[in-house]
Amino acid sequence: MLKETEEELVRSAQSGNIAAFERLVRLLEQQMLAVAAGFAHTPDDANDIYQDAMLAAYRALPKFKLESKFSTWLHKIVVNTALSNRRKLKRAWQKMAAIQNEYEQIEKYVEHRSPESLMLDGELNTQINRAMRKLTDTERIAFVLCHQQGFKIREAAEVMSCSGNSVKVVLFRARNKLKQELAEYH
Repeated sequence: MLKETEEELVRSAQSGNIAAFERLVRLLEQQMLAVAAGFAHTPDDANDIYQDAMLAAYRALPKFKLESKFSTWLHKIVVNTALSNRRKLKRAWQKMAAIQNEYEQIEKYVEHRSPESLMLDGELNTQINRAMRKLTDTERIAFVLCHQQGFKIREAAEVMSCSGNSVKVVLFRARNKLKQELAEYH
C-alpha cells in the first residue's frame, strides 16, 4: 500500500474520513502534547489542552485551505486552545505545587542524589515556573515554540501570525525577563 501524502489525508479527513484525521494527528501527537505542556502547569492540563485542541481542529478541518502545512495549522489551534484555557490553568497552580512537593519527597529516596541537590532542583523549578508566569502570553508562546520546541523564527512567526522580526523582539524581551528573574541562579 502506498503511503498517502499529507494533502491526500487532509482532503480525505475533510470529506469525513475520521481515520485519515487520526493518522494526521498521530504523526504530530507528541509534538502537540509537548506544545500543550509548554503552556500547562500539570500533565493533566496538557492533556486537556491537547484533547480540546484536537476536537477544535476536527471541527475546523473543513475550513483548512492547505495554504500552510497541516502541522502549522494544528500548532495554531493548540496555542489558541491553551490561551483560552488560561483561567482554568491558573487554578491548577496550587495543585501543581502540591504535586511538585510530593515529587520532591519521592526523589529524596533516590540514592544517587543528595538532599541538597533535590532541594535546589525543586527550588529552581519553582523559580522557573514563577518566572515563566511573568511573561506575557505572546512572550510565552514565542519562548515555548523557539526554545522548548525548537522552531525556527520563521516557523514561530507563521504560528503566531506575525513577522520574523516581531518574534525576535518578543524573544529578546522574554529572555531578558527570564534572565532578570533567574539572575541569582546564574
